[in-house]
Order: sequence, then structure tokens, then C-alpha cells
Amino acid sequence: MNHSQIQDVSSKLIASLWQQKYLPTEHPLVHPYIEEQEVRNCVRRLSENWGLKVAREGKHIHLLVQPGRSVLNTPMEELRRSIKGYDSETDLYLMGVIWLVIYNEADNELSTTIKWENEGLTYGEIEDLVNQVMEHWNKLNEESDNQFSKDWSLAVTRMYKKWKVLRYNKTTKGRVVYAKDSRIGLIDTAARELEKDKMVFIERTAQMSRVTPMPVFRERLKLRFGNLDKYQDRYELLKVLLEDVKESGEVSA
Repeated sequence: MNHSQIQDVSSKLIASLWQQKYLPTEHPLVHPYIEEQEVRNCVRRLSENWGLKVAREGKHIHLLVQPGRSVLNTPMEELRRSIKGYDSETDLYLMGVIWLVIYNEADNELSTTIKWENEGLTYGEIEDLVNQVMEHWNKLNEESDNQFSKDWSLAVTRMYKKWKVLRYNKTTKGRVVYAKDSRIGLIDTAARELEKDKMVFIERTAQMSRVTPMPVFRERLKLRFGNLDKYQDRYELLKVLLEDVKESGEVSA
């Protein structure tokens, strides 16, 4: 291929990835990327200009945003307007805990992982897991006179207080309402963000919602949290914190 053709196929691949998030390796647009080094180099240069990264994992090619480098990173105020149910930084911190709990279910012992993949996690089960994490972290923080928060750079007191005042499930005419001032509402907001990225599928009924991983979930999880550069150690340490909760006996198996 000449320079013009390389630019054309590379641009088309990135544009399609921008819309789809990922493409199977057998997709026609992916073939030149796999077969031609010049195309891979061009895709890398174009994506890096936008703070993006194109990577192959498993049976798919994925588009990822580079942490802290992308022009697409959303400022705090814009994030507050764009995410339904987000009122403060504390809400965002709590959503981070919710995401971490969900990721940990996928990166856990095989029996737990298989159960989640086959049966999913209901919002009620996620709420229970997050509640147990917050209770344990708050206990450690109180016993250490807030040293736990300082050591781990976690706003434990703020998150715990907000979590405790959030309402439980609200129903209207027999249907669950995901009010933003409720725990289930915050979980729904966090789950929808994963759904936007095509990492999970949310099954919604009148009485409950259930989150199950998409087939490419593990690929994206490995790419996103398996190569975080300076953020990698932080992610691994937070996983240790979740395991500490389980070993304490305060979280059900």
C-alpha cells in the first residue's frame, strides 16, 4: 500500500473503533492492521495524537483512552453535568468503589468469576458488597484515628457518611425507581457507564436489574487494568484492600 492508502485504512479503523469500542480480529477493517506493520505504525501515531491507544487482546482490537493524556478527558464540571446522578466528588468516589467491586468479581477466584459470568450480579448484591467494603474501611479508619485514610489516600469518612445517608430501594407502583439519592440509583449510574463502554450488559426488570459481563469484558479489563503505568500499583493495592475485607469475614463468599 502507498502512503495515501495506509492513511485511509488507518483512519477508517480508528473511526470505526470510536463508534464500536472494539472490533473482532476477522473484521475487514482490522485485516490491514494485523497484516501490515506500516498500518499499525500509522494507527499508533494517529491514536496517540488524540491521547488514545489501539491494542489487540484475545479475539478483538480495542480502543482505549490514555489516562491523563487524552484530549477527551472530561473536566470535573462537565462530568457533573454529563453523568446522571452525579452531584459531588464524593458520589464519583463511591462510583469508583462500585466499579472496583465489579472488576474484582471478574478478577477473583474461578468459582466466583464463573458464577458472575453465568448468573450476573444483581444491583442488590452489588449494594451488599459495597456496603460491606465501606463498613470495613470505616472501621479500620476509626481504629487508626484516620491514619487508614491517609495511608491509602481514600476519602473514607466522606464516602461512608454519604453512603449511609443514601436511601435504599424506592418503588413506585411496584416498580423499582433508580432515584439518584439512593444506593441503587448510584449503582445504576456506575453500571450504565460500564454499559456505555460495552463492558457489561444490564438486564432490567420491574423488580431488579442484573449486570453480566460482555464477551470482551476480560479483554478490556486486562488492557485497561493490566497496563496502567504509574496507576498500576495503585490498582493492585486497592485489590488487596478488597481481599482484606473478605478475609476479615465481613463479606460473604
